Formats: sequence, structure tokens, C-alpha cells
Amino acid sequence: MGDLSGRRGRVLGTEPVGQGRTLVKAEVPQLEISRYAVDLRSLSHGTGTFTRTYVRHEAMPAAVAAKIQAETAD
Repeated sequence: MGDLSGRRGRVLGTEPVGQGRTLVKAEVPQLEISRYAVDLRSLSHGTGTFTRTYVRHEAMPAAVAAKIQAETAD
């Protein structure tokens, strides 16, 4: 859950789904989740999976937009 929070995610809840497994429901911006499959495998030693669906559009925070503009201006 700390990894999702670091990606500007909002954890909506958790529930046990079997022995030693937990389902985490969260909303994370698309920009932050693009490499998540690779990172999740690393964090979970190859056992984690995730699915994603579009929920809604939200404005990008000004600090993130400024960073992207600076990167693309080079």
C-alpha cells in the first residue's frame, strides 16, 4: 500500500481473499501506473497481480504538469 501511496494513489480498502493473500482496492493515476506490473512483481516476489479500469478523468496536479513540461522542453 505504501507503493501505491507513493504513486499518488488512494487506497479505498482491503479484504482477505485466501490464505496469506489480500485484495487491495485503490485508484491510481494512469501516468503513475504505467510500469506497475514490473514493480509489483518485484515487490511481491513474482506472486502479485493487478487489473485496471478507467474510472474518471481528474486534472493533473500543477507540480506534475510543470515537471512534464520541463522534461519535454529539452
